Parts: sequence; C-alpha cells; structure tokens
Amino acid sequence: MYLMETFSPEVAIWIVLGLAVGLGIRIVAGILDKQRIEAEIVAKGGQIVSIRWTPFAKGWLGSKNERLYEVVWTDKAEVRHCATVKTAMLAGNYFADSVTTRRSSPDVVQSDTDLMTKNQQLQQEVDRLRRELEQLRRDRM
Repeated sequence: MYLMETFSPEVAIWIVLGLAVGLGIRIVAGILDKQRIEAEIVAKGGQIVSIRWTPFAKGWLGSKNERLYEVVWTDKAEVRHCATVKTAMLAGNYFADSVTTRRSSPDVVQSDTDLMTKNQQLQQEVDRLRRELEQLRRDRM
C-alpha cells in the first residue's frame, strides 16, 4: 500500500520508458557486435556458422564493458572453429579458447571409410597369419 502511494503514474511511465530504452540499446549493441565479428571473419575468408550471446562464458568475471559470444565458423580450408569472442564497440574483437575440428568435406569422410576398410583387411590378415604360425608350431612338435 505504501509503495502505491509513493509512485505516481508519471514515475511508473518513466521507469517503463527507461527499461525500454535500455533494452533497445542492448539489442542494437548485439546487432552491431554480430556484424563486427562477422566482418572480421569474412575478411579473413571464413564463413559464419553461428554467433550466440553467452553472458557467463569463461572470462565474464573480469570483463567490464565487453560482451561475450560463442562463435562457430569455417575458414578457407573448410576447417571448423569454435571460440569465445569478447567484443566492445571501441575495443574490437578478442578471440579466446579457440577449438578447431577437422574438415567436414566428402573427401575426408571417404578417406575415413577407406581407412576403416583397410584396417579390417589388415586385422583379418593378422588373424590368418597367427593361425598359420600356430599350425607351424604344432607341426614342429
């Protein structure tokens, strides 16, 4: 009851407007952050897979005005990267904890299939040679 008497309708409107302006600024900052990150990766010949805001990523505790994003992209050689990116309007982008994975091209998949087939053939050959060796040992005795 006391709270209702303290706030007039004008104050409530100003609070709501202040929250809306703050939210609008954060949305615009997020759009500009994503454009800045994408521009840097594309300038190096990469292609963005995803950019996701992660406010509590590793390194969030020491950051002041930077915002943190999980970014996944592929480079010119089709190698997939995943990194935590700190960014701010005037500070630029800082890529941390970058993890790379191998190519996802059909050549690599075909190569893996060929290797698995070759591995099975070699395992069968080893088994056959072991049987022959055991047979020779038995014949000598």
